Amino acid sequence: MMNKIYGNSFALQTFSSMFKSGRIPHAFLIFGEKGLGKKTLANYLAAALLCEKSEGRPCGECHSCKIAEKKSHPDIIYPEQSGKLNTYTVETCRQVCADSFVAPNNGEKKVYIFSDADNIQLPAQNALLKIIEEPPAPVYFIFTAQTKDAFLPTIISRVTSIGASVCSENECTAALAMMDYESDKIAGAVEAFGGNIGMCIQYIENTQFQSVIALTNKAVDSIISRDEYGLLTVFFDSLLKDKTMALSFLKMLDLTVRDSLVIRYNENSPMAGCYKKGALKLSEKISARSVAEIHKHLNQAAADIKANVSTVLLMSALCGEIIDS
Repeated sequence: MMNKIYGNSFALQTFSSMFKSGRIPHAFLIFGEKGLGKKTLANYLAAALLCEKSEGRPCGECHSCKIAEKKSHPDIIYPEQSGKLNTYTVETCRQVCADSFVAPNNGEKKVYIFSDADNIQLPAQNALLKIIEEPPAPVYFIFTAQTKDAFLPTIISRVTSIGASVCSENECTAALAMMDYESDKIAGAVEAFGGNIGMCIQYIENTQFQSVIALTNKAVDSIISRDEYGLLTVFFDSLLKDKTMALSFLKMLDLTVRDSLVIRYNENSPMAGCYKKGALKLSEKISARSVAEIHKHLNQAAADIKANVSTVLLMSALCGEIIDS
């Protein structure tokens, strides 16, 4: 399946052009919203670099591709995340720098994949600067993150940044069908998340996440109708007493509110949230200034929850702030 990627045509065309020209950068950043296939693209690119046929894509048949598919290739290295923030530390990055001068095990190249590098520490980034700028000839680096803002400008200037993108809804439906999900579950997931395959999979497989989405939709409807009581019933739902669920809810609500602003300028823009119909209605009801205010309140609430402030107290205050906005 590694050589079959749904959507992300721009990224794949970019990779293909690089291989055809023989000008392949030694450091990449693949960025985009959660669920767009950034790690899949990273694994695809790593396998293509090490493929024995050297055709610019993984052939899926050679020994290198087969062990890459199983994530057991000795020359595709996934540095470990650690610590309370589950991130890449300066110690880990120094070890990578030292190891990069060791010759590849199986072939002529080796690849380091830093997945989900959004929280990578600044000292760790500084430790990588020189090796990214002047890497040993066989060595390549691939980072994935939701945004380029996670990295220092000096890192960004040394990597080739490629944005991941959503599939069409038809491509997403086809991909999910290949995974043997039931058609009604696929339809519900695609209605919520469009062409975002990763988020669709999470929606299908996680019943708690389905409940979070239902609460998000109810909250959006309450904001549209300025129903403070309805919003309170959402914010005091027992599910949101759980810190992880509360953070997921705030994230999805924030993305849907953001969508309402994007739709105002281009109704055909890809949606990041889970409720396109609600975002459409919301775009007709609130101003850009109100969207900015609600975004600020939601992000502050998320930061407070991460700092272990009581979710019950936060939700009560947040409800009033959103209605006032």
